[in-house]
Amino acid sequence: MKNLGTSDRMIRVIIAEICLLAAAFWVGEDLQLPLILATAVILIPVIKGSCGLYQLLGWSSCEIIRRKNDKIKAVFVAAALLLAVVGGFASHILTKNMLIDDQEEVNISYVSAVQLAGEDGNNSSLYIDRLQNEFAAFQDKYSRYRPLTVRIDRNFTSQMDAISEAISGSKEAAMQKDEALAYEKLKDAGPLIEAMIKR
Repeated sequence: MKNLGTSDRMIRVIIAEICLLAAAFWVGEDLQLPLILATAVILIPVIKGSCGLYQLLGWSSCEIIRRKNDKIKAVFVAAALLLAVVGGFASHILTKNMLIDDQEEVNISYVSAVQLAGEDGNNSSLYIDRLQNEFAAFQDKYSRYRPLTVRIDRNFTSQMDAISEAISGSKEAAMQKDEALAYEKLKDAGPLIEAMIKR
């Protein structure tokens, strides 16, 4: 027996859309699956037109809004469509801009490390260490938090690994007091970082 009215169903659709947008753009991988499952749990009663909990409690929201009230249905449908389109587009743009800002911070740290290591070869391991810490934080963030922009880029993880390897090689050379090799290996990371930013 159906026990979900139109407004109840539309509110559930909007809540499900919010959960799906959050799963696609805003949360780390550990929360994506629970949010997708929550979306499914919210939408199944909407599709069936009945809620098991309402049935147990003897509730029905069918009487709240009669089917004659097409204006309210149209408003809810428009709101759901607007949320899906604008929310998806805005989330994509915002998360992409966050990624670009984080990449720029890594690039600034890289440029600074190259400049300072070139000027003061004796302390290059210090500058490389700062860069390595900054990049490790970036890598950690985007290995757990994978917005749609990162998930659709199949080369993102391999690029992060290549950059990390170049920085680690530079640090190893600096720790062995081979400043020239450390500087050269550090410069090898530059094109990789630029390629990552241009994606």
